[in-house]
Amino acid sequence: MTTPGEYTIGAVDLQTATDAVVQEIAQFRQELAIEQRPEDPPTPLEVIAQWLRARPPGQWRAVFVARDRGGKLAGYGIAARNLKDTQNSHIRWSEIAVKPEHRRRGLGRALFGRVLESVAGQGDGLTMISETTDRAPSGEAFASAIGAKPGLPMKMNQLDLRAVDRTRIAEWSRAAPKGYRLERIDDTVADKFVKPYIEASEGINDMPRGDIAFNDWKLTDAQIRQRESFFKQAGLTWWLLLAVDERTGEGVAFTEVEFNPLDPHAIQQEGTAVVAAHRGHGIGLWLKAVMLERILAERPDSRFIRTGNANVNAQMLAINDKLGFRYAWQSTLWQLPIADARKTLAGAEAPARA
Repeated sequence: MTTPGEYTIGAVDLQTATDAVVQEIAQFRQELAIEQRPEDPPTPLEVIAQWLRARPPGQWRAVFVARDRGGKLAGYGIAARNLKDTQNSHIRWSEIAVKPEHRRRGLGRALFGRVLESVAGQGDGLTMISETTDRAPSGEAFASAIGAKPGLPMKMNQLDLRAVDRTRIAEWSRAAPKGYRLERIDDTVADKFVKPYIEASEGINDMPRGDIAFNDWKLTDAQIRQRESFFKQAGLTWWLLLAVDERTGEGVAFTEVEFNPLDPHAIQQEGTAVVAAHRGHGIGLWLKAVMLERILAERPDSRFIRTGNANVNAQMLAINDKLGFRYAWQSTLWQLPIADARKTLAGAEAPARA
């Protein structure tokens, strides 16, 4: 498809694309990361390329690449949907990225138009969700320009592993609440832990969601295997700590991290939650302290742990502050009903001028 103006946009399947095409996109993603986090060492291109090619069963994805008249990459647009998450089947994730020298020429709008076309026929009442950071103001400006609304502001906090108070972490990790035990799970959840993990995951649904259009998350065996497949395809290591009620055998809390051993600089803290009936016993702090002790012992080449928390999630922010996490930057989840997005684009000028 040729856009009005100087760009050509075409669909790409990242699983079957040539190494040259994937490498080109990986190079651009590396440049975007440097733009947003210049203090970090560049992520190796082979790490990014492997992540781009990964696609677990049950994920639908459409990728569009824009090129200038010389055939050079100018930007891309992505739409994605998780078919395994039946509670949030109305959600479509999108990402639009344009190289700095091609911004403010309508290319982002043209790419977003292709993203919208890709979800045509997938049902009514769909909502597009994207994420921006205040370290790239152009993303926030674009989201506003297409009519998206901020649904969930979040703080990205990070823990400098060189500054951790190891003595206090050791104390907290040994302060096991009475009546609970921990199960350590690496990369694959054994069948016997699937039910307790699903039970513990229910705690995530009590966390603040702002105005974002998420329904409760109901973890299933299929979703667990889907995530495991993605992590393995992408070259990621996944560590899960599961707290179990010794009396009933039920899962009551969990915390998890993931990282790429070939890109050790920053470890990503994923979900942490405690089921409501078991709060007030210090389980959350205990879990995170035990995980942190392991990271300090086994990942000496890592510098930071990073995690995103909703601005209004006071309880988790308090735990992270106690552990030593500090504010790094702001990110925001934006949402836009697809019906409204189509009206916005239809009422605008030609995409190359918008």
